[in-house]
Amino acid sequence: MGVLNFKLLIEYDGTAFHGWQLQRRERTIQADLEAALKQVTTQQKVTVTGAGRTDAGVHARGQVANVKLDTTIPPEQLRLAVNSQLAEDIRVKTIEVVPDVFHARKSAVVRRYSYAMTAARPVLGRQYVWPVRHSLNRDLLLRCAGQVTGEHDFAGFARTNANVDSTICRVEISRWELSEFDMVYHIAADRFLHHMVRYLVGTMVEVARGRYTVEQFCTQIEEGPGYITVYRAPARGLVLEEVSYPLTN
Repeated sequence: MGVLNFKLLIEYDGTAFHGWQLQRRERTIQADLEAALKQVTTQQKVTVTGAGRTDAGVHARGQVANVKLDTTIPPEQLRLAVNSQLAEDIRVKTIEVVPDVFHARKSAVVRRYSYAMTAARPVLGRQYVWPVRHSLNRDLLLRCAGQVTGEHDFAGFARTNANVDSTICRVEISRWELSEFDMVYHIAADRFLHHMVRYLVGTMVEVARGRYTVEQFCTQIEEGPGYITVYRAPARGLVLEEVSYPLTN
C-alpha cells in the first residue's frame, strides 16, 4: 500500500506532561505518541506533527496531528492498538487517512481555546481551573474581551523571545461565559503566539481587579510590548478545544 498520511484527533490531560514538543529528558505528548506508533507499526522512525505546540500543563480535547506511516493496518485498528500503548492521561479519539498534502499545523485555518477560572476553591477538578482569589469586576472582563476580536498585532501579549515571522493574528471569537462562581474565556483565531491566551487572560484579570483600566489594556494591543506589564495566567486552566480545516482537507 505504501506510505499513508494519517490524521489523529487527540485528547490529553497536560498535568504530567512538559508540553507537546520533544524534549531530551522530559515526558511530552509528541514523545508518547511517537513511541506508541513505533511500537505498533515496528517502524524505526516516526514523526508526529501537531496543530499546536501546547505548553507544559496545558490540556487538549481537540488537538490534531498528522503522521506518515508505511502500514497496512486499518485506521480504527491502528487507533485501538496505539491507545493500548498509551497511558491513561492521553488518548487518540479518531484516526483517518487524509491526502498527502494535509499538514496538521500548516493546513489549519482556525484554532479554538478555552480558559477556565473560578471564584471558588475546588478540590475535585482543580487541575483544570485557575482559582482566582481576587474580587473581579466581571463587566470589565467582558469589555476587555470585546477589544480582542479582529486583526491585531499581539506582540504585546506574547513571549518576548518568540521566534515567529509575524505577530499579527485574526481573532474571530473572544468572549467570557460567566456563572455564579465560574468564568470561562473562549477565543478562536487563525493563529496564536506563544503564551498569548494566558497573557490575555492574566492581564484581563488585572483589569478586572482594578490594577489597570480597559483603556490601558487596549493600548497594549495597539502599541505593543512595554506599555503595561502583562500577566500570564497558570497553564492548568487552558484547553485546546478544536482545530478547524478547509473542507477540502
